[in-house]
Amino acid sequence: MARITVVVPAFDEQGVIGPCLDALHAQTEPADEIIVVDNNSADGTVAEALLRGVVVLHEVRQGVQHARNTGFDAATGDLIVRIDADTRLPPNYLAQVRAFFADPAVDAATGPVRYYDSAMPGVVARGDAMLRGLCSVGRSRRLDWVFGANMVIRRTAWQAVSPALCVAEHMHEDLDLGIHLHRGGHAVHYARILVAETSARRIRSDYRSFRQYLLMTERGYADHLGRGGSFARAWVMARVLLIGYPLMRRLHRPDDEAGRCRVARKNPMAGQVAAP
Repeated sequence: MARITVVVPAFDEQGVIGPCLDALHAQTEPADEIIVVDNNSADGTVAEALLRGVVVLHEVRQGVQHARNTGFDAATGDLIVRIDADTRLPPNYLAQVRAFFADPAVDAATGPVRYYDSAMPGVVARGDAMLRGLCSVGRSRRLDWVFGANMVIRRTAWQAVSPALCVAEHMHEDLDLGIHLHRGGHAVHYARILVAETSARRIRSDYRSFRQYLLMTERGYADHLGRGGSFARAWVMARVLLIGYPLMRRLHRPDDEAGRCRVARKNPMAGQVAAP
């Protein structure tokens, strides 16, 4: 069986890190290694992680790209699962990972998410999965992106692309990883069986901050691939989500545990904090 390392970057996530790690410990096929990378938290994030007996590393460079890199470089598993601190994996998730990656042609995968703090999680999840499922590259049906809240990569693929990854603050670190995997000839799949639950707290940002967050995807594609098909797809997706912003914000349930913790940052790469 492939060994699995789970990496969780965390910055002031005391309100959500406990349920995240509890869900990992409840897997039918447990992880071989769980690493929480603390990125200068000022709350009880580290204490919550240590209570649950996981490895805690510290990354002083602020930004999720640096925290992710530290965790991935330290991972010893054949497969690296990367989730957010507010992600909660269903009990069979890691078993599904091992089954999906039994195919040696799969280098990385990302899957759909279900937002547990949405008033209509099933409806929102179906819409989200439909949009993500359409975002493949041409006839290959491969992806040039991965979703940081729910992704898996072979350690060998990570080692192959990590030296070339960007640390710029104006693009998403998970998109940057997906683009470099695609450009390097690695097969990235959309795995519908790898469903994860996560928080929709990003929608608590004001409209301007939410728009800036979405436009980081366009900038990432423009910088790496120019203004071709992937850029055009990101442009359309951003406008669809911006049109749906008022409804999504109305459907969000801020009283959930994730809603009571720190609001998601404006720019997760730089560690800035968004206003509620």
